[in-house]
Amino acid sequence: MSQETAQDVSSPPLAPVPRSPWIISRVWDLVLFIATPLLILPLLWLWRQRSSPDLIYAFVTAFGATGHHLPGLMRAYGDRSLFRRFRLRFTLVPALLLATTLPLLFTELRQGMMVILVLWGFWHGLMQVYGFARIYDAKTRNHHPRTTRLDWLLCLSWFGVGLINSDGRVYQMLEALYQAGGPTLDPVWIDGFRNLWNAGTAVVTLAYILHLSKASSEGQSPNPLKLLTMAISFGYWWYAMVEVDNILYGIALFEIFHDVQYLAIVWVFNLKRVDGDPNVGSFSRFLFRRSGPMLGLYIGLIAGYGFLSNLQAQVTFPPIQNILIGLVWTSTLLHFYFDGFIWKVREKGTRAGLGISENGANDDSRPLTDGLLHASKWTPFVAAVAALTLAQWWDSGIYVSLEDRNRRDLERYQHLVRVVPRYDHAHLTLGTRHYAAGNLAAAGKSLDRALTLSGDGNAKAHYNRGLVDAAQKDPQSAVGHYLRSLELAPLSDQAHHAHFALGAAYQSLNEPDRAESHYLQALTIQPRFAVASLGLGGLYRHAGKLDKARFHLLNAVRLLSEDGKGGTHLEAAQQQLESLDRP
Repeated sequence: MSQETAQDVSSPPLAPVPRSPWIISRVWDLVLFIATPLLILPLLWLWRQRSSPDLIYAFVTAFGATGHHLPGLMRAYGDRSLFRRFRLRFTLVPALLLATTLPLLFTELRQGMMVILVLWGFWHGLMQVYGFARIYDAKTRNHHPRTTRLDWLLCLSWFGVGLINSDGRVYQMLEALYQAGGPTLDPVWIDGFRNLWNAGTAVVTLAYILHLSKASSEGQSPNPLKLLTMAISFGYWWYAMVEVDNILYGIALFEIFHDVQYLAIVWVFNLKRVDGDPNVGSFSRFLFRRSGPMLGLYIGLIAGYGFLSNLQAQVTFPPIQNILIGLVWTSTLLHFYFDGFIWKVREKGTRAGLGISENGANDDSRPLTDGLLHASKWTPFVAAVAALTLAQWWDSGIYVSLEDRNRRDLERYQHLVRVVPRYDHAHLTLGTRHYAAGNLAAAGKSLDRALTLSGDGNAKAHYNRGLVDAAQKDPQSAVGHYLRSLELAPLSDQAHHAHFALGAAYQSLNEPDRAESHYLQALTIQPRFAVASLGLGGLYRHAGKLDKARFHLLNAVRLLSEDGKGGTHLEAAQQQLESLDRP
């Protein structure tokens, strides 16, 4: 035996290298997975100074929410062993979902699908946070079964608290449910459910704290990074859903956090899989390399896929638009569905890709009963679609006339105000419904309530209050509301309407210079705004500027004819043109 060998035998065994509690590293975990909201909030605050919440939401929804579906699809169809294992799910389910969603787009059931998407999206979001909790505990070899169950209960409870206490989210879901023909829910029952859930969350949280104390005393302390991740995620979810004044902006806030976490963990996972698994497909092997250009390509592909959602908003031909919406819906449902089983932390291949297992082999065996049990989990989705279909059929049979439908809709919006009485948007929508029905006094009362609740900060409520004042022959008050609306949201999608309304109000106040200025600003924002051309043409006709009047009236006639929405406006433009030719 050599001297070196003898020394090896007599030496004590080396201590195992401690496992890192981080997924990537201290800095990158904090930036991408844990403390990401601390970066998002100031960036979104700056963005909001230059854009409206509606535009921020539209951008994030298109290029973030839809775009981040792509990495999951890459794995589903790019990982050969995974595809062989779940071939039936990956081939049959997409066709079934597309066949289900497309017909819904041609009925009011498209609103019911929004309820399904919101609830499934809620589940998807909380399960991602739960997944990170399990990863961080696995990093420190904490596998206490009671901890696992309590982690799940805590995620469910706190995400539920944010959802049911969000007036904006509750309003959105109930509005979509009612538009799809769903039953009217008693506000007392909704309040009771909210109180019960809040109390249950308090009980679960107390049980979790007691369990942590006991587990720590037994040497089973959880990874503190898990606790930090859950605390920040719950707090940020509450802030985005409950504290933020605009629900669309709040959704965008949390969506960015969700997307950054997801895109980063998928990138890290695939880098490890490419290094250690020969079954990874050639595309994944090409893309997922430790290379700056490949990372840029990865992000570019995601943004390009997100363009699908933006494209459907740009298309005006209804059949094509519906097909694109159906594809986006199907992509969203597939993302929720696939992520429910392709990233399970207990799977050997997933653990290897996350760096929490030394064995990278996949367990390809799966009993037939598990497949049947998995298929049964589609029952809630099928039951929801069937229930909404029946509700829509029943609703269309009851409310036959347009008058009946309008009365029903007004009653439902009155009901929504009772459900969320502190939500300014509910009063705003009710006010617009009263205005459309000609109930000006009721409209004014609802809009005033919306302005009070928003602290005078609701641009849409100011704009609609101005419309009511104008209809009540009070143009001076209308001007004040229109100006406040533009002050609050100069870049909103209704800014050109506010400028047009200001032009009309100033014209009625016999202030032609101000009227002209706002008509021109409306056309600058939206050159195809035919009604602004009509208003400007009439203003010039009264001022005796006949050449300018003719130019703008002809433009109004052309635009109204092209859009096919002429009606009384087209007739007015034609009559004013004819008056120019009369001596």
